[in-house]
Amino acid sequence: MKKTVTFFVCLLAALAVQAQSDFPLQFVDKDGQIIPDGTALDLMEYEVDEFFGDIIMPTKVWVKNVGDETVQGGASYTIVSISNGWFQTCFPSNCTRQSIKGTFQTGKAAIPPGEVRDLQTEWLPNGEGQCEVTYQLQTFRKVGNNYLPDGDGPTIVLCYAYGTTGIGDTKAGKKVGTVTYYDLTGQPTSRPVHGVYMKKTTYVDGTSDVQKHIFR
Repeated sequence: MKKTVTFFVCLLAALAVQAQSDFPLQFVDKDGQIIPDGTALDLMEYEVDEFFGDIIMPTKVWVKNVGDETVQGGASYTIVSISNGWFQTCFPSNCTRQSIKGTFQTGKAAIPPGEVRDLQTEWLPNGEGQCEVTYQLQTFRKVGNNYLPDGDGPTIVLCYAYGTTGIGDTKAGKKVGTVTYYDLTGQPTSRPVHGVYMKKTTYVDGTSDVQKHIFR
């Protein structure tokens, strides 16, 4: 029975991944390559606004309609942690800005087939710290004068860090002990550069998790 249940769970997981890979909206990088569902992005680069002096940490992610029809697109995002400042997203059109943890909804807009739209999302810190946001694409259908949810698409995790390594911070209610990065050959590295790495986080309670991260 256990083998049957395990196979069934794995089958459901596989179907979920397939469904998200067929979703019309996909996250892409600057070269138009699809960013896999569930990818965590470590974002440490920042810019300084020349007029107001604000620190801006851009995401540098785009959204592409890979389908054959125009869709009403939008997104939901969950701010898991934010040390200070504001998290701002202007996808797909109007901007929203939040400074507290919680789940929020973007606006909606028509996205034609083949169109690539800038996610226009950034963290604006006002001091050292971190901001972690889970961002999920969605589609909607029009019913009368209202737009109702039509489907949930891929997610990415945005992990911003400004002026801090994050060691000793908390994640999902657990205190972080150590963080180790590995390249794709399995070799540990102390200074990741641009590219794909595996990040192992070990918590002070002895548990750990591993995520794929893309340094931009």
